[in-house]
Amino acid sequence: MKLRTKVQLFLSIGMIIVILLVNSAVYFLYENRVRDNEIERVREDAHAIMEAIANQDEINLDYSQLLKAFSPVNGMVRIIDKTNKEIYFEANDASYQKNWPYEYTEKEVTTINHTSDDTPYVQVSIPIIWNDGSIVTLQVSEALYSMKDALSRLQVVLFITSLFMLIPAIIAGIIIARYVTTPIKKLTREISSNPKNGKWEKISITKNDKDEIAEMQLAYNHMIDRIDENMAKQTRFVSDASHELKTPLSVITSYAELLQRRGKERAEIFDEAVDAILSEAGRMKQLTGQMLMLAKNEMVENVRFQPVNITNLIRDVVRSLSMAYNRQIHLYEQTEITDMVSADEQKLYQAVYILVDNACKYSDKEINLSLEEKNGQLLISVQDFGDGLSEEDQQLIFDRFYRVDKARSRKAGGTGLGLAICKAIIEAHGGRITIDSKLKEGSTFTIEIPK
Repeated sequence: MKLRTKVQLFLSIGMIIVILLVNSAVYFLYENRVRDNEIERVREDAHAIMEAIANQDEINLDYSQLLKAFSPVNGMVRIIDKTNKEIYFEANDASYQKNWPYEYTEKEVTTINHTSDDTPYVQVSIPIIWNDGSIVTLQVSEALYSMKDALSRLQVVLFITSLFMLIPAIIAGIIIARYVTTPIKKLTREISSNPKNGKWEKISITKNDKDEIAEMQLAYNHMIDRIDENMAKQTRFVSDASHELKTPLSVITSYAELLQRRGKERAEIFDEAVDAILSEAGRMKQLTGQMLMLAKNEMVENVRFQPVNITNLIRDVVRSLSMAYNRQIHLYEQTEITDMVSADEQKLYQAVYILVDNACKYSDKEINLSLEEKNGQLLISVQDFGDGLSEEDQQLIFDRFYRVDKARSRKAGGTGLGLAICKAIIEAHGGRITIDSKLKEGSTFTIEIPK
């Protein structure tokens, strides 16, 4: 079922229910009011008859003329003794009123009943003193024809009124459904037409509208922005990956052709070619491994938290890289720091190793490491005194394959993936990595993770 049909049905059925509830309330309130008025009127007639009997001259003990005078036009008057025997009856239409029920009572009782043709009638029973001094029951009954006719007319009026109210309600439902579904249909058409010629396009937004439809359109356009951004990153990633793989493949191909032509004749060429091929193959293996790690998001999915001695971990990194680069790497530790931290030891080691390794590659001076604990956070800072980074480079330095100086990075053996991997590892630990750098002064990378 279409949304437009659902809205129309919902509004129409809702309006029908409201009309029925309102008309029912009007009908029952009117019925109760009329019934109460009729009951009160018959009670007043019964009390008038009782007073007339009480005021009757004691010498004239024949009440027939009196009761006949007070008998209702559409009812009757009964006198009932203690044995529940009818001792007097006066009615204008005794043929069916005679069958109306009666009962002796010593207290005033008012009831309302219905005849076989659903005509309501009121019975008021009052105890009185009869001419022989006994207590009898005076029962005054009256059929409420006027009430029945009034309620019948009200039913007709309410039915006609409901029809006149229902027609505008249905029309309003159609108009509202069209008002609601028209922008949705437009949005659906524009969404269905994307992408156009391989390009995702935004949809038009009515600036004056601030309803949910406009919010949906705005959210869709934001999604298009994210799609464009991700596609651009994907394109750049594929382009950079192809470029990175192209270089070692070219080197391997060139040396393989050289081996084919002259390797059998000259041993030195054979050794040089094999070394170059192995070196470039190792570089390709490292690059593809890093790309697969990032693509599979292994830094997030495979984190295994366990107690790690962070001081020993950083000392291992310093010891390894200071020997590899024959460089001075200074470690400054906060004296009151707690050694144990919950982390993935292998991945955290990799993240710190990447930062220190980069500092060694891209600067010629000493490297400073600091370890401190602050507000339940562990801070690991790596400071170098190299060329530093511009504001623009600092915004992009954690993107995949981004390198400030491609020629120098390739010479140093970089792939442009190290900092992206480092950031992914730290974020998988619930932390963050920041950079503070100035041109010609150096850079400081800071890892912040919760303990």
